[in-house]
Formats: sequence, structure tokens, C-alpha cells
Amino acid sequence: MKNHDYEYVRTIVQEGNFSKAAQKLYISQPALSAAIKKIEKDLNGIPLFDRSVNPVKLTVEGEFWLERAREIDRIETQIREHFAAAAGIRSGTISVGSSAYFCAYLLANLIREYHHLNTSCEIDLTECDATSMDQGLRKGTLDVGIDVEQLDPDLFDSYNLGKEYLLLAVPASFPVNRKAARYQIRREQILDRSFLRDDVPGVDLGLFRKEPFVLLKKNQDSYRRAIALCEEAGFEPDVTLYLDQLLTAYSVARNGQTGCVFFRDTIVQYAEDTDKLCYYKLGSPLAARDIRLSVRKNPRPTRLVRNFIRFIQEKMQGIPGRENSCREKEAQE
Repeated sequence: MKNHDYEYVRTIVQEGNFSKAAQKLYISQPALSAAIKKIEKDLNGIPLFDRSVNPVKLTVEGEFWLERAREIDRIETQIREHFAAAAGIRSGTISVGSSAYFCAYLLANLIREYHHLNTSCEIDLTECDATSMDQGLRKGTLDVGIDVEQLDPDLFDSYNLGKEYLLLAVPASFPVNRKAARYQIRREQILDRSFLRDDVPGVDLGLFRKEPFVLLKKNQDSYRRAIALCEEAGFEPDVTLYLDQLLTAYSVARNGQTGCVFFRDTIVQYAEDTDKLCYYKLGSPLAARDIRLSVRKNPRPTRLVRNFIRFIQEKMQGIPGRENSCREKEAQE
């Protein structure tokens, strides 16, 4: 197996068609198709892909090939990393999956800094939802996942990187804000997290029972928590719009009168100041959630991945508002 064979097949599986895979691999589609046909020729002409369906899928033989190729790639990676470590060099590739928000606002700078310290290491950062992240970790296409979701503890080790807090944003034009005026918190209180003080009261969410809400889609932790928060307050929210990202939901609420939105407190660091929203603290424990880094237990993460985990943990400890986070597990070298 040539070094690029595994990457070619894996990328086609990820993208679902040859054209998108070729774009991601920075080669022409005819060149990619020829490479796959060459692999299949070497396998006695047995096809790896069922090309009659869209998206294309691996055949049974293709699944067998990919699993064995993944094992070969893992062993080759371990050999390279072992001798690189012996020479004092950290090299290899780390595949990281996370939500669009974390990719854009949390991980981009951290990964750039890690790469600066380890120039022989490549990091492949993929935007994905929680379901795709879970599948990627299970299949081995991702080494590390970072999100707020709790994955199966029997399969994954989890490292706590800190906490974030859900707040409520309500369009300032909504008359209900007058009733809830005493609960409103300022942007500055969110930025320095002083809203967490005991003398800052949480809003009575029941005041908003008749208002429209914008929620995330149903497969996400934010949706489940939003529903639970409303149930805790004794009502079922009137949902006018479902979205994929909290940042998008926040922007929609800020730019119009669509509805109330639950959002992560750190969003205000990256969003422009606005007088079009009123902010409220949620007093429920459901509003606090852990940011988790997840890896598969078996096979054990490589030395390079463990070093990356330790780096992320140490850097997250230095981010304002996360200094007191406790690790669920310690990354061992």
C-alpha cells in the first residue's frame, strides 16, 4: 500500500463522492479515479466502491480494505513517532474534530501555536456536529474531539477543559423585557463572568412562556438543555426557528425579532456590542456545562496526541474564566 492510497480512500468515504474528495486532496478528479482503479487492479480487480449510488459507498471488500489500511497507517505512524521522539522531534498528523464555533474562536489560535512549537506536526481541523464527531472518533478518522457533548465513557476518555454557561438573549423590542428588567445583566458582567456571583439573581424563565424561541436542532446538547430549562420553568417553548449553530441563533436574535435564544456566554467576546438584545442569567444548574476533549480508549492515543492533549489542557487553564476548571483525567505522557 502506497502512503497516499489510504488517504485517498478515506477522503472519498468522508466526502461521499470523487469530485469533492479530489478538491480536498488538491488533485484532479481523473487522477483520483485513476489512483483508485490502480488500487482495485492490484486487488485482482475487486472494486472498493459502489459507484452506482450517491453518495458513493464502500463495498464489503472496500470496508475490509479500509480497516486493514487504517491499521497499517496506525503502525507506520507509531514507527515514525517512536523514532522521531528518539531524535527529539515531534512529527505526525493529528486529526481534530469540533463545532464551527470552537474551530473558529477557540482552536484556530491554539493549533497555530502548537504547530509553531512543533513544525513537523500537521493538524487536520474538521468542523463537525456531535454525531459526526462521535462517528469519526469511533472509526479512527478523528484522533481528538472537542465539544460539550458527553460521549460513551466505555469507549472514550474525557478531559475537562473548562466550563461555559448558557444565558438568555431577548430582542430588546419585546415588551416582556420591562417585566424582567430587574434581572437584566450587562455585557460587561458576561465578559468578566461576574454574573456568576451569588448576588446576581437568575431570571424567572416563566416570564417568557408566551414569547417565541429560536433553538438549535434536536440532536444537540443545547436543544436538550433549552427544552429542559423551559420544562423546569413549567412551559413548553413556542419554537419559530431551528438552527445548526448557537452563534447563528445569537446573530438572528440580534438582527431581528425572531425570538428569544439561549446562547453560550463566550459568544459576546466575539460579537459586536449591541443595544438590540437584553441579557439574562439562568439560575438553573442546567445552564452550566463542561467543555470536553474526547479520545478513544482503544487503541491508546499516540505519544503525539497525548502531547497535544496536555498542551490544550495547559493553554485552556490560562484562558480567562477557565482557570479553575478541573480535569476529569490527566493526560499521561
